Amino acid sequence: MANALSDVQATFLSLDAQYNVLFEGCKNQTQRDALAAQYSTAQQNYQSALNATLTDDDAQVALLNTQLKAANAEVVKATAQLGNISKVIDDITTAVSLGTQLVAMV
Repeated sequence: MANALSDVQATFLSLDAQYNVLFEGCKNQTQRDALAAQYSTAQQNYQSALNATLTDDDAQVALLNTQLKAANAEVVKATAQLGNISKVIDDITTAVSLGTQLVAMV
């Protein structure tokens, strides 16, 4: 049984490491605001996940965790290309939303 919250933490740490590059890639204030909102939510999820354990032996947890891993991979891929910042923000939003759902299950 793995701690499903480790991917919630990975979401924030990845976003935190890339935040300045992503922020500079935003083309307007709406995109910057959306990115900042997702960053804030990811940080809250990260803080909630610290020292908490959520095992992936529950089917719903396992499903959300699998979806979060895939979403995190999409964020990494989109960030590396950074051609379409709207897609990057959408991918981040998906990952953060899945993380929020996992944290709510603690």
